[in-house]
Amino acid sequence: MHGKYDIEVNCDIIKITISGAFNDVGAKALAIELKNIVIAFEHAPFVIMANLLEFDGGTPEVFAESEEFNAWLNSKNMVAKALIFTSPALIAIEQALVRSKAKQNIQYFKTELEALKWLNNQIDQSQSKLA
Repeated sequence: MHGKYDIEVNCDIIKITISGAFNDVGAKALAIELKNIVIAFEHAPFVIMANLLEFDGGTPEVFAESEEFNAWLNSKNMVAKALIFTSPALIAIEQALVRSKAKQNIQYFKTELEALKWLNNQIDQSQSKLA
């Protein structure tokens, strides 16, 4: 497996840290683990924060796996996704190859602090709509 990842869940926030260059094996392992976490939310709203500052890219199969995962994710109760990503080239590649993300409430940030602030705001807005 190429690429490393770490997943933390804190209340309704799923935080993913991704580093290195990924292949299909690493991408599939990450997708399986994330699916299990999302399923455990049992339809409760959640947000995702992905820190990709140390992500070095991946094989074409990685983006195909991401496309499949995000298409599945579109049917779940995800409120928002914050991506911490500073490489314009990788952002452009990701947007071109993972088209299922177009339906998601996604913002790009330079720091986790900015991302977390935005995600908390998205959660608050989502909860106020339910009240």
